[in-house]
Amino acid sequence: MKVYLAEYAGFCMGVQRAIDLAHKTASEEAAPVFVLHEIVHNNSVVSDLAARGVRSVDSVDEVDKGTLIISAHGAAPEVIKKAQAKGLKVVDTTCPLVSKIDRIITKLTGSGHTIFLLGDKDHAEVRGLKAVAPEVTHVFRFLEEINNLPLVEGPAALVSQTTQNIKFFDEVVKKIKERYPQAEIYNTICDATEKRQTAAMDLGKQVEIMITVGSRNSANSKRLQEVAKTVAPKSYLVDNANELDPKWFSGVSKVGVTAGASTPDILIDGVIERIKSFGEGK
Repeated sequence: MKVYLAEYAGFCMGVQRAIDLAHKTASEEAAPVFVLHEIVHNNSVVSDLAARGVRSVDSVDEVDKGTLIISAHGAAPEVIKKAQAKGLKVVDTTCPLVSKIDRIITKLTGSGHTIFLLGDKDHAEVRGLKAVAPEVTHVFRFLEEINNLPLVEGPAALVSQTTQNIKFFDEVVKKIKERYPQAEIYNTICDATEKRQTAAMDLGKQVEIMITVGSRNSANSKRLQEVAKTVAPKSYLVDNANELDPKWFSGVSKVGVTAGASTPDILIDGVIERIKSFGEGK
Protein backbone atom coordinates (compact mmCIF):
# COMPACT_ATOMS: atom_id res chain seq x y z
CA MET A 1 0.00 0.00 0.00
CA LYS A 2 1.40 3.37 -1.05
CA VAL A 3 0.57 6.61 0.74
CA TYR A 4 0.72 9.97 -1.04
CA LEU A 5 0.61 13.42 0.57
CA ALA A 6 -1.09 16.26 -1.32
CA GLU A 7 1.23 18.94 -2.68
CA TYR A 8 -0.34 21.52 -0.36
CA ALA A 9 -1.41 20.40 3.11
CA GLY A 10 -1.20 21.59 6.69
CA PHE A 11 -0.40 24.97 8.21
CA CYS A 12 -0.98 28.10 6.15
CA MET A 13 0.75 31.43 6.70
CA GLY A 14 -2.09 32.91 8.77
CA VAL A 15 -2.28 29.93 11.12
CA GLN A 16 1.48 29.73 11.62
CA ARG A 17 1.61 33.46 12.33
CA ALA A 18 -1.20 33.23 14.90
CA ILE A 19 0.38 30.29 16.72
CA ASP A 20 3.81 31.93 16.75
CA LEU A 21 2.33 35.12 18.21
CA ALA A 22 0.37 33.15 20.82
CA HIS A 23 3.47 31.19 21.89
CA LYS A 24 5.51 34.41 22.08
CA THR A 25 2.81 36.04 24.21
CA ALA A 26 2.58 33.03 26.52
CA SER A 27 6.32 33.11 27.15
CA GLU A 28 6.78 36.87 27.50
CA GLU A 29 3.66 38.15 29.23
CA ALA A 30 2.99 37.77 32.93
CA ALA A 31 -0.05 35.68 33.80
CA PRO A 32 -2.93 35.70 33.27
CA VAL A 33 -3.06 35.25 29.50
CA PHE A 34 -6.29 34.37 27.73
CA VAL A 35 -7.34 33.62 24.17
CA LEU A 36 -10.78 34.53 22.89
CA HIS A 37 -12.39 31.26 21.73
CA GLU A 38 -9.69 29.07 20.08
CA ILE A 39 -6.49 30.37 18.50
CA VAL A 40 -7.25 28.13 15.49
CA HIS A 41 -9.69 25.26 15.13
CA ASN A 42 -7.46 22.32 15.93
CA ASN A 43 -7.74 20.32 19.14
CA SER A 44 -4.01 19.56 19.36
CA VAL A 45 -2.99 23.19 18.91
CA VAL A 46 -5.54 24.36 21.48
CA SER A 47 -4.36 21.75 24.02
CA ASP A 48 -0.73 22.76 23.50
CA LEU A 49 -1.56 26.41 24.17
CA ALA A 50 -3.48 25.46 27.32
CA ALA A 51 -0.40 23.57 28.52
CA ARG A 52 1.51 26.84 28.14
CA GLY A 53 -0.91 28.49 30.56
CA VAL A 54 -3.21 30.21 28.08
CA ARG A 55 -6.86 29.80 29.00
CA SER A 56 -9.64 29.97 26.40
CA VAL A 57 -12.64 32.21 27.12
CA ASP A 58 -15.88 32.73 25.23
CA SER A 59 -16.32 36.40 26.09
CA VAL A 60 -14.37 39.48 27.13
CA ASP A 61 -16.69 39.57 30.15
CA GLU A 62 -14.76 36.60 31.57
CA VAL A 63 -11.51 38.58 31.69
CA ASP A 64 -10.79 41.32 34.23
CA LYS A 65 -7.03 41.70 33.90
CA GLY A 66 -4.02 40.48 31.95
CA THR A 67 -3.58 39.82 28.24
CA LEU A 68 -6.23 38.79 25.75
CA ILE A 69 -5.22 37.11 22.48
CA ILE A 70 -7.58 37.58 19.54
CA SER A 71 -7.66 34.39 17.48
CA ALA A 72 -6.69 33.97 13.82
CA HIS A 73 -10.39 34.16 12.96
CA GLY A 74 -10.62 37.74 14.21
CA ALA A 75 -13.29 39.39 16.34
CA ALA A 76 -15.92 42.07 16.06
CA PRO A 77 -14.53 45.62 16.32
CA GLU A 78 -16.58 46.32 19.45
CA VAL A 79 -15.10 43.24 21.15
CA ILE A 80 -11.57 44.58 20.77
CA LYS A 81 -12.66 48.06 21.90
CA LYS A 82 -14.34 46.56 24.96
CA ALA A 83 -11.18 44.63 25.88
CA GLN A 84 -9.06 47.76 25.56
CA ALA A 85 -11.56 49.76 27.60
CA LYS A 86 -11.17 47.21 30.41
CA GLY A 87 -7.44 47.86 30.43
CA LEU A 88 -6.50 44.51 28.93
CA LYS A 89 -3.45 44.16 26.75
CA VAL A 90 -4.74 42.94 23.39
CA VAL A 91 -2.61 40.77 21.11
CA ASP A 92 -4.35 40.53 17.74
CA THR A 93 -3.43 37.43 15.72
CA THR A 94 -6.21 37.90 13.16
CA CYS A 95 -5.21 36.43 9.80
CA PRO A 96 -4.20 39.26 7.42
CA LEU A 97 -6.61 37.87 4.82
CA VAL A 98 -9.53 38.12 7.25
CA SER A 99 -8.45 41.69 8.05
CA LYS A 100 -8.47 42.39 4.30
CA ILE A 101 -12.13 41.32 4.05
CA ASP A 102 -12.88 43.55 7.03
CA ARG A 103 -11.42 46.50 5.11
CA ILE A 104 -13.35 45.58 1.96
CA ILE A 105 -16.65 45.50 3.86
CA THR A 106 -15.85 48.78 5.61
CA LYS A 107 -15.07 50.51 2.32
CA LEU A 108 -18.10 49.11 0.47
CA THR A 109 -20.61 49.87 3.21
CA GLY A 110 -19.17 53.35 3.44
CA SER A 111 -20.29 53.86 -0.15
CA GLY A 112 -23.76 52.46 0.45
CA HIS A 113 -23.34 48.82 -0.56
CA THR A 114 -25.38 45.94 0.77
CA ILE A 115 -23.11 43.00 1.60
CA PHE A 116 -23.90 39.36 0.94
CA LEU A 117 -21.51 37.15 2.91
CA LEU A 118 -21.13 33.48 1.99
CA GLY A 119 -20.18 31.59 5.12
CA ASP A 120 -21.10 29.60 8.20
CA LYS A 121 -23.03 32.03 10.38
CA ASP A 122 -21.83 30.49 13.65
CA HIS A 123 -18.14 30.56 12.70
CA ALA A 124 -15.97 33.09 14.56
CA GLU A 125 -14.64 34.61 11.33
CA VAL A 126 -18.12 35.18 9.92
CA ARG A 127 -19.49 36.60 13.17
CA GLY A 128 -16.63 39.09 13.25
CA LEU A 129 -17.08 40.11 9.62
CA LYS A 130 -20.83 40.58 9.96
CA ALA A 131 -20.25 42.78 12.99
CA VAL A 132 -18.33 45.26 10.82
CA ALA A 133 -21.64 46.42 9.33
CA PRO A 134 -24.39 44.24 10.85
CA GLU A 135 -27.38 46.15 9.50
CA VAL A 136 -26.42 45.77 5.85
CA THR A 137 -24.53 42.44 5.90
CA HIS A 138 -26.54 39.31 5.13
CA VAL A 139 -25.00 35.88 5.77
CA PHE A 140 -26.00 32.77 3.85
CA ARG A 141 -24.53 29.30 3.41
CA PHE A 142 -26.59 27.47 0.76
CA LEU A 143 -27.73 28.28 -2.77
CA GLU A 144 -31.40 27.98 -1.85
CA GLU A 145 -30.98 30.74 0.74
CA ILE A 146 -30.16 33.31 -1.93
CA ASN A 147 -33.81 33.64 -2.92
CA ASN A 148 -34.62 34.62 0.65
CA LEU A 149 -32.07 37.44 0.76
CA PRO A 150 -33.59 40.94 0.65
CA LEU A 151 -34.03 42.54 -2.74
CA VAL A 152 -31.98 45.69 -3.14
CA GLU A 153 -31.86 48.20 -5.99
CA GLY A 154 -28.73 50.01 -4.89
CA PRO A 155 -25.12 48.82 -4.95
CA ALA A 156 -24.39 45.35 -3.60
CA ALA A 157 -21.41 43.05 -3.23
CA LEU A 158 -20.63 39.40 -2.59
CA VAL A 159 -17.76 38.39 -0.31
CA SER A 160 -16.86 35.00 1.13
CA GLN A 161 -15.53 33.41 4.28
CA THR A 162 -11.88 32.62 3.54
CA THR A 163 -12.35 28.84 3.80
CA GLN A 164 -15.30 28.22 1.49
CA ASN A 165 -15.36 25.67 -1.35
CA ILE A 166 -13.93 27.30 -4.48
CA LYS A 167 -16.18 25.42 -6.91
CA PHE A 168 -19.26 26.16 -4.83
CA PHE A 169 -18.33 29.84 -4.81
CA ASP A 170 -18.56 29.84 -8.62
CA GLU A 171 -22.11 28.46 -8.36
CA VAL A 172 -22.98 31.14 -5.83
CA VAL A 173 -21.64 33.88 -8.09
CA LYS A 174 -23.91 32.74 -10.92
CA LYS A 175 -26.98 32.68 -8.67
CA ILE A 176 -26.17 36.03 -7.05
CA LYS A 177 -25.72 37.70 -10.46
CA GLU A 178 -29.11 36.37 -11.56
CA ARG A 179 -30.82 37.93 -8.56
CA TYR A 180 -28.59 40.99 -8.22
CA PRO A 181 -27.16 41.93 -11.66
CA GLN A 182 -25.49 44.97 -10.10
CA ALA A 183 -23.58 42.94 -7.50
CA GLU A 184 -19.80 43.33 -7.36
CA ILE A 185 -17.97 40.04 -6.81
CA TYR A 186 -15.05 39.72 -4.41
CA ASN A 187 -13.48 36.26 -4.27
CA THR A 188 -12.08 36.43 -0.74
CA ILE A 189 -11.37 32.71 -0.42
CA CYS A 190 -7.74 32.64 0.64
CA ASP A 191 -5.00 31.38 -1.65
CA ALA A 192 -4.01 28.66 0.84
CA THR A 193 -7.56 27.27 0.79
CA GLU A 194 -7.67 27.23 -3.00
CA LYS A 195 -4.29 25.50 -3.27
CA ARG A 196 -5.22 22.82 -0.71
CA GLN A 197 -8.58 22.12 -2.33
CA THR A 198 -7.10 21.93 -5.84
CA ALA A 199 -4.25 19.67 -4.65
CA ALA A 200 -6.71 17.41 -2.81
CA MET A 201 -8.84 17.02 -5.94
CA ASP A 202 -5.81 16.29 -8.10
CA LEU A 203 -4.59 13.62 -5.69
CA GLY A 204 -8.08 12.21 -5.08
CA LYS A 205 -8.38 11.30 -8.77
CA GLN A 206 -5.31 9.08 -8.49
CA VAL A 207 -6.04 7.11 -5.30
CA GLU A 208 -8.68 4.78 -3.91
CA ILE A 209 -9.20 6.51 -0.57
CA MET A 210 -8.57 10.04 0.75
CA ILE A 211 -7.86 10.94 4.36
CA THR A 212 -8.19 14.55 5.49
CA VAL A 213 -6.46 15.35 8.77
CA GLY A 214 -8.18 18.10 10.75
CA SER A 215 -10.55 18.80 13.61
CA ARG A 216 -14.28 18.61 12.99
CA ASN A 217 -14.84 22.19 14.11
CA SER A 218 -12.37 23.40 11.48
CA ALA A 219 -14.26 24.97 8.57
CA ASN A 220 -11.35 24.66 6.16
CA SER A 221 -10.78 20.99 7.05
CA LYS A 222 -14.46 20.15 6.53
CA ARG A 223 -14.50 21.92 3.16
CA LEU A 224 -11.31 20.08 2.19
CA GLN A 225 -12.86 16.72 2.99
CA GLU A 226 -16.02 17.65 1.06
CA VAL A 227 -13.94 18.58 -1.99
CA ALA A 228 -11.89 15.38 -1.76
CA LYS A 229 -15.08 13.32 -1.58
CA THR A 230 -16.27 14.65 -4.95
CA VAL A 231 -13.45 12.74 -6.67
CA ALA A 232 -12.71 10.03 -4.10
CA PRO A 233 -16.00 8.68 -2.67
CA LYS A 234 -14.09 6.85 0.08
CA SER A 235 -13.01 10.00 1.89
CA TYR A 236 -12.71 10.47 5.65
CA LEU A 237 -11.96 13.31 8.06
CA VAL A 238 -9.88 12.37 11.11
CA ASP A 239 -8.51 14.46 13.96
CA ASN A 240 -5.47 12.22 14.43
CA ALA A 241 -4.04 8.76 13.72
CA ASN A 242 -6.10 7.14 16.49
CA GLU A 243 -9.29 7.76 14.51
CA LEU A 244 -8.16 5.71 11.52
CA ASP A 245 -10.13 2.49 11.00
CA PRO A 246 -8.04 -0.39 9.56
CA LYS A 247 -11.16 -1.65 7.77
CA TRP A 248 -11.13 1.42 5.51
CA PHE A 249 -7.88 0.23 3.93
CA SER A 250 -8.78 -3.39 3.24
CA GLY A 251 -7.77 -4.22 -0.34
CA VAL A 252 -6.55 -0.67 -0.96
CA SER A 253 -3.23 -0.07 -2.75
CA LYS A 254 -3.17 3.73 -3.06
CA VAL A 255 -4.07 6.18 -0.27
CA GLY A 256 -4.08 9.98 -0.47
CA VAL A 257 -3.61 12.23 2.53
CA THR A 258 -4.34 15.92 2.85
CA ALA A 259 -4.73 18.22 5.84
CA GLY A 260 -6.51 21.41 6.79
CA ALA A 261 -4.64 24.70 7.12
CA SER A 262 -4.84 24.48 10.92
CA THR A 263 -3.35 20.98 11.18
CA PRO A 264 0.19 20.57 12.60
CA ASP A 265 2.77 18.50 10.71
CA ILE A 266 3.13 16.11 13.66
CA LEU A 267 -0.48 14.97 13.21
CA ILE A 268 -0.08 14.56 9.46
CA ASP A 269 3.08 12.50 9.95
CA GLY A 270 1.35 10.36 12.56
CA VAL A 271 -1.55 9.58 10.23
CA ILE A 272 0.79 8.65 7.37
CA GLU A 273 2.88 6.36 9.57
CA ARG A 274 -0.18 4.55 10.93
CA ILE A 275 -1.63 4.03 7.44
CA LYS A 276 1.69 2.55 6.33
CA SER A 277 1.60 0.19 9.31
CA PHE A 278 -1.73 -1.20 8.11
CA GLY A 279 -0.12 -2.10 4.79
CA GLU A 280 2.86 -3.71 6.48
CA GLY A 281 0.59 -5.94 8.51
CA LYS A 282 -0.79 -7.73 5.45
